[in-house]
Amino acid sequence: MAKIDLTIPSLGNKFIDLRDTIPGDSYNWSWVRSLSGVNYLAIHHTAGPDTQTPEQIANYHINSNGWGGIGYHFLIAKDGTVYYVGDISTARANVANLNDAVIGICLTGNFTSGRVPTDEQLDSAHKLCDFFINNYPDLSNVKSWDVVLGHKELPGQSTTCPGDNWPGWRVRFVEGSGSSAPDRGAQISELYREVLGRDPDMGGLHSYTNGSMSIDQIMYSMVESEEHKQLVRAPSQVDSLQTTLASVNQQVIILQETLQEREKEIADLKSRTNHLPVTTDEPSSSKSDPTLTIFQALFNLYKFVFMPGKVS
Repeated sequence: MAKIDLTIPSLGNKFIDLRDTIPGDSYNWSWVRSLSGVNYLAIHHTAGPDTQTPEQIANYHINSNGWGGIGYHFLIAKDGTVYYVGDISTARANVANLNDAVIGICLTGNFTSGRVPTDEQLDSAHKLCDFFINNYPDLSNVKSWDVVLGHKELPGQSTTCPGDNWPGWRVRFVEGSGSSAPDRGAQISELYREVLGRDPDMGGLHSYTNGSMSIDQIMYSMVESEEHKQLVRAPSQVDSLQTTLASVNQQVIILQETLQEREKEIADLKSRTNHLPVTTDEPSSSKSDPTLTIFQALFNLYKFVFMPGKVS
């Protein structure tokens, strides 16, 4: 019987060895292989409820698939507990035609249609993989995060496992973005505010959070976006508008001054008109005629001198 015991300090009491108690054979099935032939850390999801227990999964593999034991080496529950269920000296059954070349790590849950693992799962997945990459020399071909692959990424596989959001949450647990590291969503939200000057829309945030781009790549994408370029151009446009407005204001001032001058000229004309003599259109006969007045005076004198009865 092959048996390789493991102690992973970074996981502490979240690492639980179930090899002796889980249904099926954890040590002899399917076959023993050399650790020097392991080339990948293969990531899976159960594609079922995140409440499934290791015992339920083992029974399903035994009773439905006809296997001698559970198909994975490790299960990671939604609370971040890592269960050691199949001895790493054995090939198990989780990647077709490559079982001797992988360590199978499965996260409980169905990560399709926008669903992703919990922060606790991502944190524990990071610590488990980091242990094998950096602290376990017997895995001589497992020396970088490049060998951490989703089931569907491995050669010759036809599957959607570990879900359509795998590229996004792979980045999160490779970067250590679980509960012990800065939240990826919070980092991206801050980029929205710094680069685009606004809070993120839910569609864009979801796309970036679950995508395969690193934080640096997302920042570059935002900087190169048309939205950011328009934001950068906005101050110069404001300056141009302010210059135009100042010019319009100056023209308004000139028009106001011209209007005031015209109003003054009109007032002066009115003042002069008020001092002109008043004329009327009365008939000439009604006016006093000095010639007529003299004639009447002579006539009256004649009547006085030559009145009848007078002797000259």
